[in-house]
Amino acid sequence: MDKYCEFTRMVDLISTQNPLQKKRISSFINKQDENYWRYAEEICRKLNQSFFKDEQERAEAARSYNRMSMDFLREQIRFSKTGVYCVNDLDLARKNVYSNPNVMRYYMVGLLLSYLLWPNHFKILSFLRDHIKGISINKHLDIAPGHGLFTVEVLKRFPGIKSELLDISKTSIEVTNEILTAFNIKKSNYNFINGDFLTVSMEGSQFDFITMGEVLEHVNDAPGFLKRAADLLQPKGTIFMSTCANCPAIDHVYHFRDPDEIRLLIDGAGLSIMKEEVHLVDALPKQVCSKDLEASNYCAILVKK
Repeated sequence: MDKYCEFTRMVDLISTQNPLQKKRISSFINKQDENYWRYAEEICRKLNQSFFKDEQERAEAARSYNRMSMDFLREQIRFSKTGVYCVNDLDLARKNVYSNPNVMRYYMVGLLLSYLLWPNHFKILSFLRDHIKGISINKHLDIAPGHGLFTVEVLKRFPGIKSELLDISKTSIEVTNEILTAFNIKKSNYNFINGDFLTVSMEGSQFDFITMGEVLEHVNDAPGFLKRAADLLQPKGTIFMSTCANCPAIDHVYHFRDPDEIRLLIDGAGLSIMKEEVHLVDALPKQVCSKDLEASNYCAILVKK
């Protein structure tokens, strides 16, 4: 489709580099409506000002996506045999991924593209976009913005607010800053904090909207992490959170075994679920993974009890 040429060009690059991705991507995007294609094209055109500045960088972004996808597939196959994650401590993930610019950059760029190309990730992104259409925000906290796409959605919708963006990885901060710049988000609208959410000082801070997309599976103390987020939430505020169960990755530390474990953690943090979605991950043939190791993505809007 000529009017969606930038998105199509990226899909073609990915598929050419890794033909195994072609069928998977096509089976998803060919079922999507005009709104999806317009949105994907908008993202790719904006990324022409950051990660896709020329043919070389565009090809590198496609390689990042393919490398990240193979990382996930490799870990899922290993997990199906062992039942345990390969990483069990945040310090190890920090050493191997978050503090390694070469790894972290391809990982974040690849993940960013996955929110256009993976059905479950696109549903999570759509869940966030739908929620922010119906709320007002004054103070926003983004915990571990990672690739920055969730941050972009909030700051596009609320151009006058102030956002605090906290991440443990300097490379992640750089990637987020690049995408915010590409979308012409004013630098006065956001402030980066490089640190560990559980130890960084946020005395006196309260937020009416907190985003924490795909975060809890990356930390040692998921209950404490969510409890601190709840403590920083204003009484009538909301939290958007997403995580996953039985989803190994090169930096996934906290292993949720099913969505009910996630719901128990939410309840223990003093939060209630306003709405939620659970989506099974179709990453491997059903005969490879047992029912007990069924992978799923979880997202919810949370409020204080």
